[in-house]
Amino acid sequence: MAGLFGGLFNYDKEGPGIEKDAPKKRAPIVFFEIYGRKFWDLFVANLLFLLMNLPIVTRGLADVGLCKITRNYAREKHAFVTHDFFKTIKKNWRQALPIGIINLLVTAVLIYNAFYYLLGLAPELWGVFGFDTTGLMPMQPGVIDYVVMAVTVFGYLTFTWMKYYIPMMVVTFKLDTKTVYMNAFKFAVAGVKQNLLISVILIALYAVAAALMLAIPSMLMITLVAIACALLLPSLRSLLIQFIIFPLVKKTMIDPYYAMHPDADKQLRRDLNLDVEETAAEKQESVFEDKRLLPKEDPTVPRQYSEGELRKGGRSDDDDDDTI
Repeated sequence: MAGLFGGLFNYDKEGPGIEKDAPKKRAPIVFFEIYGRKFWDLFVANLLFLLMNLPIVTRGLADVGLCKITRNYAREKHAFVTHDFFKTIKKNWRQALPIGIINLLVTAVLIYNAFYYLLGLAPELWGVFGFDTTGLMPMQPGVIDYVVMAVTVFGYLTFTWMKYYIPMMVVTFKLDTKTVYMNAFKFAVAGVKQNLLISVILIALYAVAAALMLAIPSMLMITLVAIACALLLPSLRSLLIQFIIFPLVKKTMIDPYYAMHPDADKQLRRDLNLDVEETAAEKQESVFEDKRLLPKEDPTVPRQYSEGELRKGGRSDDDDDDTI
């Protein structure tokens, strides 16, 4: 048996490896590779997101918990799904909870205004939603109505793009709530290309789901599509957002900070999978030294970390801070 399968399962045999100058994979390929490798972990994270999001007002908590997992995966870093999900919520709940409520209220107001003016200016659209429009006359719109409608649509689009960045601001940086929203607005404007790309992909996914329900208009198909969207879409959406926006955030906020503070928070940079050049002293310290062979010193035993400490990289809760 060893002779038959030894060639297949010999992990000591050197493989071709990765060439030093091998071309980098295109971003879509990298994304789907990450999603494929982390599919079941993302599925679990999605279940936790749905569970935390059930009261609706806790949406902000669910967002930051899921964001931490997907940000790590987008950076090709490991995450303990359940532990990191709830630890991130525990660490950020004072800010994430009110932010989530604010986001819900603002979104609800913008959607209400959009429907009010859209259906008021074009009452025939009520029929699309199953309402009887017989005898219903359109309102006589004035300039102010069109202005308010335009502002509402622009506001909804801008705020939607802001929400792409808000959870990441909370999880990654130490910022007050006002600064979180200010930065999110700046990214909504400066990252138009990235934001449009995310929106187009998400709209395409929603369109596919709607097309399936329309193609086979049965309660079974509607139920299956709804369940699939609930169990898969939130984590996929979050991973997609983190994968696309992180390069912009890195270029705009992270790189300038470390350019001014080159020796600051090297462990954080490693946590974000950023390149860190080790100093000669750090390289020297990383060399293993068996102190049991040294005279005049008692033998030492490597410390055994608990599972919780291993999850924190051997650091205490106070030191385990992956925010800038």
